[in-house]
Amino acid sequence: MNFAVNVLSAYREERGPMLNLTKHINNKTNFCLNIDVNVPSSISTRELLRRNLLSLNDVEDYVIKAVNPSNIRTFLRNLTLNLHLGGTEDEWNTAQWVADTWKLQGMDEVHMVPYKVLLSYPSASKPNQVRLLDGLGHQMWVAATKQKPLYAPEESIPDIPFNFNGYGAAGNVRGSLVYAHYGSEKDFAFLANAGVNVSGTIVLARYGQSFRANIAQRAEEQGALGLLLFSDPADYAPVGPDFVYPHSYFMPPSAAPLGTTKLVDGDPLTPFYPATESAFRIPEEEASIPKIPVQPISYSDAFDLLSEMSGAAAPETWQGDLNMTYRLGPGFREADWTVNLEVNNQNIMTTTYNVIGVLQGREEPDRYVMLGNHLDAWLLGAVDPSSGTAAMLELSRVFLQLHNETGWRPRRSLVFCGWGAEEYGLVGSVEWTEQFAKQLSDRAVAYLNVDMAIEGNYTLRTKSVPILTEAVYESAKRIPNPNPEEVEAGRTTVYDTWAHRRPDPVQPNLPLMQLVGTGSDYKGLQHNIGVPCMDTRYTHDNNTLGDPLYHTVYETFALVDEIYDRGFKYHSAVTALWGDLAIKLAESKILPFSLHIYADYISKSQKNIQETYGQMISSQNISLEFFADAVVNFNKAVTLFDKVLNGLDQNNPLAVRQVNDQLMLVERSFIDPQGLPGRSDYNHVITAPSKNNAYGGTAFAGLVDTLTEIEEASENDKKSLWRTFAQHLAAVTHFINTAAKVLSDDLW
Repeated sequence: MNFAVNVLSAYREERGPMLNLTKHINNKTNFCLNIDVNVPSSISTRELLRRNLLSLNDVEDYVIKAVNPSNIRTFLRNLTLNLHLGGTEDEWNTAQWVADTWKLQGMDEVHMVPYKVLLSYPSASKPNQVRLLDGLGHQMWVAATKQKPLYAPEESIPDIPFNFNGYGAAGNVRGSLVYAHYGSEKDFAFLANAGVNVSGTIVLARYGQSFRANIAQRAEEQGALGLLLFSDPADYAPVGPDFVYPHSYFMPPSAAPLGTTKLVDGDPLTPFYPATESAFRIPEEEASIPKIPVQPISYSDAFDLLSEMSGAAAPETWQGDLNMTYRLGPGFREADWTVNLEVNNQNIMTTTYNVIGVLQGREEPDRYVMLGNHLDAWLLGAVDPSSGTAAMLELSRVFLQLHNETGWRPRRSLVFCGWGAEEYGLVGSVEWTEQFAKQLSDRAVAYLNVDMAIEGNYTLRTKSVPILTEAVYESAKRIPNPNPEEVEAGRTTVYDTWAHRRPDPVQPNLPLMQLVGTGSDYKGLQHNIGVPCMDTRYTHDNNTLGDPLYHTVYETFALVDEIYDRGFKYHSAVTALWGDLAIKLAESKILPFSLHIYADYISKSQKNIQETYGQMISSQNISLEFFADAVVNFNKAVTLFDKVLNGLDQNNPLAVRQVNDQLMLVERSFIDPQGLPGRSDYNHVITAPSKNNAYGGTAFAGLVDTLTEIEEASENDKKSLWRTFAQHLAAVTHFINTAAKVLSDDLW
């Protein structure tokens, strides 16, 4: 297969420099798990062998029924015995164990792919400190430097790192404290209008509505000396103090979530290019990483700080569930008290590894259906990412069992990806995409991501580009419902509960399909080279904030095994869905892409811009006519292409290849090599996230973000912003017309 020969086999499988932060507790390379490899009893292996060719339904049925929850549990237990922080020896051991597992399962090719990158770690001897000092500099109070063990034995591992935020700048600063709510642009604007000057202060902000790196960037832009981040119990423990971990999945007072504060994805020293041995690296002081110290604290420690603050009472909407009146600051009731933030993080060059496994296709080996999950975790990572890793290892076992016992191969190649250093800002996957952008842009059919298999057990939560929507829905309809109460209520499939518990607000007869943003390993593939991407998981009944124990030491095997998913039924459902969708994309003769759904999405998004901003835009003598015409052209092209598909001779391999190539080109057509306005690291003009929140997806983000800036800009700045808007509007119009053209055989 060309992909293997030209891309993967070029790597040397030797270990590069790695940071050894922790001791190896459990030798993962000794693969001694008791994995059940029995074929499902409802399908006879002998009968499968007798058939000359398995049908698509045969393979789908096999995969769904062969997933074994006890195997997933065993994989997860092994993955969560150690730390596996990106770029460390423990991450290497995890990656090597995954590689060995895939080799044992019978993968055609398995490769360890190294990248030398700049990662960030806390000092092993000097913890980061948050102190209250009196006027003489005496310490009146100090925050915890580690999270207190509460239940699982692994929480007491001596090498659990001190609390830190990745890439938070080293420094020792002292100043007044200002409470900034969720740290959004509107929150900082409110403070300015209220007469609260953030410059020269230390900001205290809540997790929950904005990516922490966005908060850090805004605090730095406002002139803050440093930033403290906490999770308010109103968001992460709303049922009260008696129902927190280990009694439930809600956050206990001692939790302090770790996380990166780097806003630009990938290795910070090799922007736009892979971090290979030959790479040019910019000086660290030029890297897009915070220049101010940033540190997470628990809400117990936040209570102690907030209860001492002075200043006006925060608005009612800014109040949380800590038992006090939240005040804006700056400063404390004792006028000469200050906060001292000491951060001793170190940025270190080290090596992270992707693990790539390939099951070659039988007819189109140069077309890749990619499946992936990252291997690194801030701490024990039972939910993020190891629930997804365990699901991926079981899914690869099922596929390879089918291959080994029947000789089956997928029509197109399946490429399994275990990404390194994702938590630091999608480092391994972005470097991979940068290195192999040309091959992947030509050959990758889709990328199916499961960052974590579960963060609850209420219903499915899926993010996808519109072109994959219908295929995801169809797969979800095939997966038996793991919830017996829902089955008893007549909702027998995963799709049924999804549609019932999380309906689309516009089309309530359909489940909510969220738009792909960023924050996981699909970013480079979706937003830079236009490979259609999806991410799925089971979630809880409040999907706005994700897992309440996200990135804390309490994300343990016990949390998953005893609270989230007893019996691993929900893990199995996600695994089966992941596998079924992969089979649809790998086996269907014509790619199951939803062009009409995409066309409808683009039409509605264009009309929303027209209705919301049309008068404002026309006041500048800027016409939306060409934009609207391009959308109409795309809709017409989709309708004509459907007629081509209906009359296609599917026994003609060249005709089949032609229409599949056209289908693959649609997503690529929306890639602008110049990037979005002010964001050269985002190239997709339809599905990019808003620059104000990297986690969420926004239709036509380049247009909407620019219009938002115009609304908030001074008169002096508006002229240049309108020019930016007009230029990007022309680009968007061009790329929509391009997408229409690739669906025809005409050159012009």
